[in-house]
Amino acid sequence: METIINKGYKFKIIPTAEQKQYFLQAFGCARKLYNHYVDTLYTYLNSIGYENGYINLKEIPLDSPAEMKKVYPFLKDTDSLALCNVGLNFKAAVNRFNEKSDKKSFTKGSLKRKRTLNIEPTFRDLKGMPRFKSKKNNDFSYTTNNQAGKEKDWHFITLKNGMLSIPKLKTPVKVKQHRPLPEDAIIKNATISMDCRGNFHVSLCAQYTIHVEQKVSEKVLGLDYSQADFYADSEGRKANYPHYYRKSEEKLAKEQRILSRREIGSNRWKKQKLKVSKLQMKIANQRLDWLHKLSYHIARDYDAVCVEDLDLRALGQCLKLAKNQQDNGFGMFRNFLKYKLEKQV
Repeated sequence: METIINKGYKFKIIPTAEQKQYFLQAFGCARKLYNHYVDTLYTYLNSIGYENGYINLKEIPLDSPAEMKKVYPFLKDTDSLALCNVGLNFKAAVNRFNEKSDKKSFTKGSLKRKRTLNIEPTFRDLKGMPRFKSKKNNDFSYTTNNQAGKEKDWHFITLKNGMLSIPKLKTPVKVKQHRPLPEDAIIKNATISMDCRGNFHVSLCAQYTIHVEQKVSEKVLGLDYSQADFYADSEGRKANYPHYYRKSEEKLAKEQRILSRREIGSNRWKKQKLKVSKLQMKIANQRLDWLHKLSYHIARDYDAVCVEDLDLRALGQCLKLAKNQQDNGFGMFRNFLKYKLEKQV
């Protein structure tokens, strides 16, 4: 039996000065259009006296990218598919708010402002409400799609010999390709992003077909979530998660205290903010590396894994458990384990 697989591949890219300039411009155009949609949403909600509850997306008067290009001509220099994806991302954010949020709870920050500054929260402070994107929050990314063309050759986004070709970019960009794509894989879309250090990455969604043979699961493992040890398995072993955030918490708090004393927007503030971002990125990378290696070894040694089904979002609301639960990344681990086991079939 043949099964279609969609899998993501992330590589570091090394753009030239001209390519880097185009990427920065595309990031800015994507932010500009997304913020326009968010502003349109807020204006509409204000006009109807909205406080909380369901948002009817069909009633929001959203301008198309073609209409926005007439208002902001610089949008014409950016890939049109990237602008279309901005609209899709905004609609997905509103739908996510309608489906996953309770549509009446406020964020912790807004509740703190109410206690300390006596500022009443508004609908903008609802959990899950789409928010404005900003350079300060490191919102540097855009997504473009591949197209089949008349000959069904999917040639608009290609990766050959370590060189990536994407729409609107005149020359291919160099890629540090540490692993090959599957044979006959079709690149469906590409997301270009930049991290706080100024490094550029590309995330490719590749679609390919594999042959799956039905087999009986002989080696099965059960995992029970543990706050202290990450999990305890059915064979009596514990994962012993290293608690990377806890180890760097004191250092991170020190750097954040220094940042709080800097004048916002000054050169010293920017340098200190970069220090904090680098430390946070290091913690995140340590966690990702550990989770990937652990899920790989489990998927390699077992045919099936049964994991305790927990509501991690609800668990994160508990003051005594939230910090440790957010640190270990158990939700990411379940996702990693799922796709690695599917690949082993």
